[in-house]
Amino acid sequence: MNHVPTDDEVWRRLRWSARRGMRELDVLLERYLQTRWALASTERKGEFMALLELSDPELAAVCLGRVPPPTGWEALILELTGPSSELSEPNAVYPDHVGPVSRLGGDA
Repeated sequence: MNHVPTDDEVWRRLRWSARRGMRELDVLLERYLQTRWALASTERKGEFMALLELSDPELAAVCLGRVPPPTGWEALILELTGPSSELSEPNAVYPDHVGPVSRLGGDA
């Protein structure tokens, strides 16, 4: 008999996967889980879970705007880094090192 994970088990796995050891990524990913996950479409949830499968350098490059997001993930990345994200605030995490993040990626 196959075990079907409960919503709580899925949530705990996602929270663990969102902890990347880079504060900027931790802030973006955890904020998404706390504020958007519950209302996200099945498609968006799938995109987010696939995003978490990227290596840390790939994930940082995409989320911090160093490279364009993979095709189809543009809306998800905007949700992560857009005006409601913590990194878009004037006193963002490590503002002297990261600088502002534009809505479409790259430095503002």
